[in-house]
Amino acid sequence: KILKETYGYDAFRGDQASVIDHVVSGGDALVIMPTGAGKSLCYQIPAMMRPGVGIVVSPLIALMADQVAALTANGVKAAFINSTLSTSEVGKLESEMRAGVYDLIYVAPERLCKESFLSLLSQCTVALFAIDEAHCVSQWGHDFRPEYRALSVLHERFPGVPRLALTATADSPTRRDICERLDLSEAEHYVGGFDRPNIRYTVVHKNKEFIQLKDWLEDRHMHESGIVYCMSRAKRER
Repeated sequence: KILKETYGYDAFRGDQASVIDHVVSGGDALVIMPTGAGKSLCYQIPAMMRPGVGIVVSPLIALMADQVAALTANGVKAAFINSTLSTSEVGKLESEMRAGVYDLIYVAPERLCKESFLSLLSQCTVALFAIDEAHCVSQWGHDFRPEYRALSVLHERFPGVPRLALTATADSPTRRDICERLDLSEAEHYVGGFDRPNIRYTVVHKNKEFIQLKDWLEDRHMHESGIVYCMSRAKRER
């Protein structure tokens, strides 16, 4: 019902339904799905189904804003708490969290791990913790962010709250590191691969490059999106 009425989809894709069932029942999960495969639904829907507020750890302000804008447009009670807000705005949001107003709150790892925020959460009913871009916790990840290491405190302070670690990019060493760093030893693993069928890479020899580019733009990919990579050489004035 939530999938249909909130998101407009008739059926789940891949492991979405299995992850949601597992988390709603209180289980931890490591979710590896390619970008565009619907990782967000794996924690957004359980947060709406379980009592309390779902806390989403997100590394970038822009990502928080995009997610919250999409959710609120669909009628979901969501908000973010970050440095773009004034002290009074943060205070209002925190009071509303205690009152159980929100289904989802997005926050950076640095704020989440502060004692003041952890104390706030102890005054709320927490539905789940979703650690997005979880590869940031791993020394093997491509975007290592040491602040993510402190998120192990969630298992210590809120042992009964289910936790999800989600990313699109995690090979076997990275997955092991994520589980070790976040105390997810008993988490169920859902690995959907890395393939993105909407993306294709092609390499061609350069031959009359301007004609090639014109053909690529006009004849083969009209009204589509794409990126052309080319080598360049610095030119010196003589």
